[in-house]
Amino acid sequence: MKIDLSLKKAMFGLVGGALMAMTAGAPVAAQEITIRYASPSPASDPTQEAIIWFTQEVTKRTEGRVAFEMFLGNSLVKDQDIVTAIGDGLVEMGKIYTVSYPGQMPLWNMFNLPFTSSSPYVAVKTINDVTSQYPAFDQELAKLNLKEMGIVATGGTGIVAQSPIATVEELRNFKVRARGVQATAFSAINAEPVSIAWNDVYEALSKGVVDGSTNYLISISPVRHNEVSDYFIAAGLGQAIQMEIMNLDFWNGLPDDIKQIMTETMAEAEVRYAEKASALANEEKQRLASESGPAKLEYVQFPAEERQKWIEMSPDFFAEWAEQNKGTGDSAAIVETFKASQDKFTIEGEERGLVDMW
Repeated sequence: MKIDLSLKKAMFGLVGGALMAMTAGAPVAAQEITIRYASPSPASDPTQEAIIWFTQEVTKRTEGRVAFEMFLGNSLVKDQDIVTAIGDGLVEMGKIYTVSYPGQMPLWNMFNLPFTSSSPYVAVKTINDVTSQYPAFDQELAKLNLKEMGIVATGGTGIVAQSPIATVEELRNFKVRARGVQATAFSAINAEPVSIAWNDVYEALSKGVVDGSTNYLISISPVRHNEVSDYFIAAGLGQAIQMEIMNLDFWNGLPDDIKQIMTETMAEAEVRYAEKASALANEEKQRLASESGPAKLEYVQFPAEERQKWIEMSPDFFAEWAEQNKGTGDSAAIVETFKASQDKFTIEGEERGLVDMW
């Protein structure tokens, strides 16, 4: 959806000559660079906290040459408009859920396919490994005038619901807020996926528009979905990958030393978050269960045999993805690389105690 950039630019302004030089691809002089950042997540979301740390560290490590203006919780740009806003230069950087862009980012949506690892550590390591080997991923973003800056994984995709769902049969005709490939997984078992913008899910749950919604254990409290749900069903549906993106023209215009600092700092932010994500999830599970009143949320582990039944009722998501994307390169080889990389980092994650929760 195209947003009215002329109105937004009139309201919020541009960054003058420095931004014009950057968006033209010319190197920027050693002066303060302001980066406007938009995200659908509030500051209290652990996935967002990782990027707040990144912005603070970049400002510190550049000795104030880079500053960030943070617009969180859909305060400037709504989640469904962030790709367009960054590609067109309304803001320079932001966070997206790639699962919301299956048409624009079909390659990147491989990482959202159902029933993959639920470990953020495994996901981040695997994605970085695979995308470093296949230029097609960067090329897909370049068509949108975007550059991938970093990956933050949500942890295992589950369901917030009013009832303690324990079987596939109980999900029949279940109205669930889900998008992209996650919606396809629900359709396979005759649930009824509904597409609702992230910032509208609370109201949809409270009014009974849907019976439940996909969510992630560490992201429930920041959006208060525990107030309008009684259970979190740990369904093991894989993960929704959050991508930090930047306007490509803006990136190309940055001085090389700034690029290096941002790249190194983001790599640290990814690992910093991924290494503590399991502990955060355990803490959140216990905290939500100990709440009183409407805020209390019980954790339900979806039985392994029911999850396997779900998998067997579903299409071969990776085979379908490879067939749909065979025109963009060796998609079959990408799938095999992904599976091998995920296996490798699962072993590594288990040895480090980072695959024990989700």
